[in-house]
Amino acid sequence: MGRAWSLALLLACLTVAGIAVPASAALAEGPASGVVRGAVVVVGVPDLRWQDVDPGVTPTLWGLADTSSVAGMTDRSGEGVTGRAAGWVTVNTGTRAVARAEPGIVPDPTAPEQLQALRDANRSARYAADVGALGDALHGAGIAVAGVGGPGAELAAMDSTGTVAVRAPSVADALLNAGVVFVELPQLYDVDRRDAGAVHDALTAIDEQVGTILQELPTNATLLVAGVSDGAFGRAHLHVAMAKGPSFGPGLLTSPSTGRVGVVQLIDLAPTILGLTGTPVPPSMLGVHWQAVPGTGVSTARQVSDLVELDRRSVTARAAVAWYYPVVVLTALLFVAATVIGWTRRRTGLLRPLGAVVAGVPVAGYLVQVVPWWRAGSWPLAPLTLGFATALGLAASCTPWARRDPWHTPAVVGGVTAAVIVLDAATGSPLSLDAPFADNPIIAGRFHGIGNVAFALLGAGTLVLAAALARGRGSRRAAATVFGLGAVAVVVDGLPALGDDFGGVLALLPAVAVLGLVVAGVRPTGRYVLAVVVVTVATTAGFAVYDYSRPPALRTHLGRFVAQIADGTAGSVVGRKLGSSLATVTSGWPRWIVVGWLVLAVVAYVGHRTGKLRVAGSVDRRTAGGLMAALLVLGVLGAALNDSGVEVMAFAFYLAAPLLVPMIEPVPEQVPTTPRQHGVGAPGFSRS
Repeated sequence: MGRAWSLALLLACLTVAGIAVPASAALAEGPASGVVRGAVVVVGVPDLRWQDVDPGVTPTLWGLADTSSVAGMTDRSGEGVTGRAAGWVTVNTGTRAVARAEPGIVPDPTAPEQLQALRDANRSARYAADVGALGDALHGAGIAVAGVGGPGAELAAMDSTGTVAVRAPSVADALLNAGVVFVELPQLYDVDRRDAGAVHDALTAIDEQVGTILQELPTNATLLVAGVSDGAFGRAHLHVAMAKGPSFGPGLLTSPSTGRVGVVQLIDLAPTILGLTGTPVPPSMLGVHWQAVPGTGVSTARQVSDLVELDRRSVTARAAVAWYYPVVVLTALLFVAATVIGWTRRRTGLLRPLGAVVAGVPVAGYLVQVVPWWRAGSWPLAPLTLGFATALGLAASCTPWARRDPWHTPAVVGGVTAAVIVLDAATGSPLSLDAPFADNPIIAGRFHGIGNVAFALLGAGTLVLAAALARGRGSRRAAATVFGLGAVAVVVDGLPALGDDFGGVLALLPAVAVLGLVVAGVRPTGRYVLAVVVVTVATTAGFAVYDYSRPPALRTHLGRFVAQIADGTAGSVVGRKLGSSLATVTSGWPRWIVVGWLVLAVVAYVGHRTGKLRVAGSVDRRTAGGLMAALLVLGVLGAALNDSGVEVMAFAFYLAAPLLVPMIEPVPEQVPTTPRQHGVGAPGFSRS
C-alpha cells in the first residue's frame, strides 16, 4: 500500500476525467433550440404525468410523444407543492414563483388588488420572481401574447400591468393576432386520482382538445406541452414535457439548468419561448431554454416507461427521507455512545470494524442505486445500505494488513468512497440521481455533477487516503502525494463537465494545502496562507470563467453565476444560498450528526488531557494532526460556502471520524505493586 496505491488511483482518476470531458462536451454540443420565429403554442395541463400518457386512453398524446422531444419535468416553484396558480406564475416569470392561492383558485390579473397581492407575495418570497417578466419581454419585442381556455393561461400571458394582449376562444383564432399562445386544459387538476373513471374522463377530454389544437397549428409552429403544476391533492411528481416543431424532433429534451438528458424544469419554459421567438432572456429568469437530443431508436413505449420509472423512483426516494435520515443520524449517535463506552471500559477491539462499517454508510447510500430498490417501496433502502456498508467496512478492517497498520482501514474506506464519487461524476452521475443524500429531480436542487454531500465525501475521502499514503514518507514525497491526489479531486469537483461545483473548490483547495504543508514539515506562516488564498480564488475563477466563455446555451451554473455577477443579479443568489446555509444550524437532521461528532471530540480531548486516552504508538502524530486540521478546514469552509450548510461538515466527519477513532486508545491502568521487604516472602506465602 505504498507507491503502487497512489499511482494507480491517480492514473485511474486522470483517465476517467480525460474520458469524461470530451464525452460531456459532445453531449452539450447536441442540437439546440434555435431561433424559429414561427408561432409558439404552449398547452399547459396541470398535473399531467407520464403515467397518464397511454395509447388506449390518450392516443393523441401518445402519438405526439412519438414525434416530439420529451422529458420528465420538475414543477418546483417557490411553494412546497406547486399549485395550479403558482405553476402558471412560474411559467410567466421564468423563476420559482409563488401565488399564495387556495387549490384550484387562480388570481385574476385584471383585478388590480389581486395583481398587487401577487406582486407583493413574490417580492417578499425567496426567489423574488418578477411578475409579468415573460409578457414584458415579448411585448418589448413586438410579439403579441394570447390566452385560451382556463384562467391559468392568462396568468402566463400577462405582462407586468396584468394585461393580456389577446383573448380568444380557440388557438386558430388566437393565432390570427398573436405570435405566442397559452392554452390551459385544467380538467385533471382537482380530480381524485383514486377515482379511475374520473381520471379517464378528464384525460379523454384533454386528449381530444390536444387533437384539435394540432389541427389548428401552422406548419412552422412549435407546440410545447407541459404539465404545469402538481395536483390539488397528494405529493409532488415529475410531469410531462413535450416539444414538437422545427427545432424539436423525436428524441429527448434537456436543459443546461439540469445538465441531464431527459429532465427539464418548468422554469425553463419561459426562456424556451423567448429563445424560439428570438427574444432576449431577462436576467431575472433562472431557467434556460430546452434543447433537443436526437433519439437513439428507442420505442415510444420504452421511452415513456423510463420516464414513468424516473417519477416513481423520485417520489419514493423523497418519501424515504422522512425515515432514512433519522436512522442515519441514530447510527452516528450510537457509534459515538459505543466509542465512549469502549474508551471508558478499555474495550476497544471492536471499534475498528464497527467504525469502518459506520464510515461506509454514506457511500453505501450511493451504491444502493445499482439495485432498483424503489420498485418494492422504500423499505429496501435500510438493508441495502447496511449490506454495502458492512461489506466495505469488513473488507477494509478484517485483514492482516488492517491489524498491522492503523492507516490501512482509513485508506481503503476513504479511497473507495472518493473513487465512487469520481466515477459517478465521470459517467453522468447515475448514482447521484435519487440517492438518499444526493439529487432528487422533484426537489430540483441539483441534477448532475457533485452535490454537497458528495463533495463532503470526495473531500474527506481524498484527505484520508492522502494522509494514509503520505505517512512515513520523506517530506517531499509526502507533500507530492497529498497535492497530487488533491489536484485530482479539485479538477473532478470543479470542471463543469464533471463536478460542476463552485463552493466545493473554494473549500477543498485550502484543506488539501493544510495537509500538504503539515506533512511537508512546513509551518503555515502568513505568506503561505496568502498564497493558498490566491491559488484557491484563481482556480475557482478559472473554472467559472472557462464555463462562462462557452455559448450561453452550454453553460452550467458556474458560467451563469459569472453572468449574474456581470448583470448585477448575483447578490440575490448569494443571499439566498447564505440563508439556506444558516438555516441548517437550527433545523434539519444534519445538525444532530454534527452534535454527535462534537461530543466525541470533547470526550477525546478531555480524556487526553486527563491522561486516560492517548494516540496509539504506531500512529504518525504529525500526519494525524495535519489530517484533523485539514478536515476541520474542509468542514467549516464547506458549511459556510455551500447552501447545505452543516450537512457538509456532518458527512465529512461521518466518513472520517469513525476511521480515526481506532487511532486513539485508553492508557493502561497502573497496577499497584507491593514493595518487597527484607525477610518477607511473596504475597500469599508464609515462612515456616
